[in-house]
Amino acid sequence: MTVASRLTSRSDSDDDPLERTEAVSEPTDNDSVTDTALFRLGRVLFGGVLAFNAIDNLRNLEERIGYAEFKGAPEPDRTVPAASVGLLLGGLGIVLWKLPAAAALGIAGFLAGTTPVMHDFWNQDDEESKQQEQIQFLKNTALFGAALAFARVARRSK
Repeated sequence: MTVASRLTSRSDSDDDPLERTEAVSEPTDNDSVTDTALFRLGRVLFGGVLAFNAIDNLRNLEERIGYAEFKGAPEPDRTVPAASVGLLLGGLGIVLWKLPAAAALGIAGFLAGTTPVMHDFWNQDDEESKQQEQIQFLKNTALFGAALAFARVARRSK
C-alpha cells in the first residue's frame, strides 16, 4: 500500500492519530530512503569531505606522520598511510554506495581510533590549544555518529 493510499483510506484506526502517523511513516518496499535525492546529497557531502581529507593526508604524508609522532600515535610511519587509505576507501564507498556498511564501519573505526589520540584536548595546557582540540574532537564525534547511522541504513537497505 502506498503512502498516498494510506492517507486516503479510512479505517478503525482513523480516530487514533498515533496509529495513523505510524502507518504513514512506514517505508514501502518501493520507496527506500537510500533512493532519495536528499540521502544521495548527504552521502556525497559526508563521504566526499572524508575522501578529500584522506587525499590531503596522503599528499602531505610526511607532515601528517610528523604530527602523529608529536601526538604520540603508535607507529605513525605505518598507521598514518594505512588509516588515510582506509578513510579514502570508506569515503568513496559512502559516496558510491558500494559496500556501504563496510565503508561506514571503516570510517567509524578510523574516527574511534584517531580522535582520542590526535585531539586529546584534556591533555592541553594552553587554553587556545585546548579549545581547538576540543572542537576537532567534537566534530569527529559527530562524524562518528553519522558513520554509525550510515552503517545502520546500509544494513537495512540490503
